[in-house]
Amino acid sequence: MNTLAGLRTPLCLGLRRDWLFWLCWMVGLALLPAFTATSYDQLIPPGTDPSATIEPLRNSPAMLALLGPAFDLYSKGGFVMWRVGGFTSVFVGMAAGFGVIRATRAEEEAGRLELIRSGSLGRHAPLGAAIVLATIGSLGTGLLTGVLTVAVGLPATGSVAAGLAMASTGLVFTGIGAVVAQVFESARTARYWTIGAIWGGMFVLRMMVDGAGPDAGISFARWLIPLEWGMLIRPWADERWWVFLLSVALFAVLVLLAFRLESTRDHGAGLTRTRPGRPSAAAWLAGPFGLAWRLQRGGLVGWSLGLLLGAVGTGSIMSQMDQSIEANPEIGAMLEKMGGTSNVEMAFYIAMLDIMATVAGIMGATILHRLRAEEARGHAEALLATAVPRWRLALSHLAWAVVLPCLVFIGVGALLPLVQAGSSGDYSAIGQYTRAAAALTPGIVFVVGLAMLLIGWFPRLTGLVWAVLGWTMFATWFAVLFQVPEWLTKVQPWGYLAHLPRDAMDWPAFAVESVIGVALLVAGLVGYRHRSIPA
Repeated sequence: MNTLAGLRTPLCLGLRRDWLFWLCWMVGLALLPAFTATSYDQLIPPGTDPSATIEPLRNSPAMLALLGPAFDLYSKGGFVMWRVGGFTSVFVGMAAGFGVIRATRAEEEAGRLELIRSGSLGRHAPLGAAIVLATIGSLGTGLLTGVLTVAVGLPATGSVAAGLAMASTGLVFTGIGAVVAQVFESARTARYWTIGAIWGGMFVLRMMVDGAGPDAGISFARWLIPLEWGMLIRPWADERWWVFLLSVALFAVLVLLAFRLESTRDHGAGLTRTRPGRPSAAAWLAGPFGLAWRLQRGGLVGWSLGLLLGAVGTGSIMSQMDQSIEANPEIGAMLEKMGGTSNVEMAFYIAMLDIMATVAGIMGATILHRLRAEEARGHAEALLATAVPRWRLALSHLAWAVVLPCLVFIGVGALLPLVQAGSSGDYSAIGQYTRAAAALTPGIVFVVGLAMLLIGWFPRLTGLVWAVLGWTMFATWFAVLFQVPEWLTKVQPWGYLAHLPRDAMDWPAFAVESVIGVALLVAGLVGYRHRSIPA
């Protein structure tokens, strides 16, 4: 039998199951360059000298490390690609890798793929369908990016190149996702390795190479980093079309490797086997709290380090922005709108705290959703068959979801002004913004409480918490670009809390939101204790 026989069946099933997953990724990512293009004239008004704004940015090692190589910042398209192109292509890669793992290893782990394979289906048909679906998603994101950037007035040639830049990263990580899905038995481990390949490997290397500057001796190394190939197509900056072929070639090699690896392993197994645990363990690992730590320790450490290091890196930008703000008041005006104060430095830190608070909320919701995932896999049912009470099982994950994000976020507040304090010698800002972060922690408790309420009473609607966080991201990151009414931007978990040091401490708002958050947590625990498991 042809190893791809029956490809249409898993492909149609994947389209039916994952159409919303792909639609959200494609539309959300394709909109970013177009939205950024519409705000270009606010940043650099027509008729002004763009060099006053652009030169400090393109010569800043921190900005080059964060955003990638700057090719032509004097054109709107070139600036847009530098500003958001690199980040957008990273997330296109994540979507493609996660999409393949979701349709292959996760389905295999859940046992559904075995059911499909019991029919007349070639050995490689499910993997082939997942690759086709991820390829369509990557190319679709690129096509949508090109169409939208043309629609906002950017040149068509550069828009096509921008679309190829997005698609190229998606193709590379489609191949990487297909390979790691064959290597590991667990979908979670495969996702960790995909994220590690992006953020822990390629992105860190890219930061080191690009941060050294375009004339550094190691600049040739950017050709060895597939994550950077999209930027090297140079949309709107004397395009290099042939670079796209590098991604296509690597995609083909990785796909062939994935098919070969799938031929050498058993269904349900990976090329690496899960190591058996130690025959004995420390006493504190006994019980559901120790189990929750063992299950989540990789994510807990990764989220914590990512947020804390991100705070230091983000804060370092402020120490190099003074020259840009002095040269172009538009940048300062935009920061003032985001931070709600005329003090640009204070506005920057308040805006960054708002963004980091949302990320900490995502961290808390992600940690708590492991409770629901364990239920869906049948593991929670087996644990509850012992003497473990339901409330204890729920608290074992809930405690990490509430306490750790709050502590890490307070640490973010302390680290955010660290670089600026070191250069100015005024360390009072560290205590100031530590208190500012602590004043925003009820928002994190509220988000986790909402997630617990949904898991406890409406487990099939747990995705609603992502809608709340998605709106919060828009309200804190992009609302200022679209003149959204202020009252509307406040309709989110951190909207009515005091933003120190801009505002005086609002203890009633702090207390009310804390009480609401705790009430949601308790209500969720009550629901989890009484509903059917699994549900």
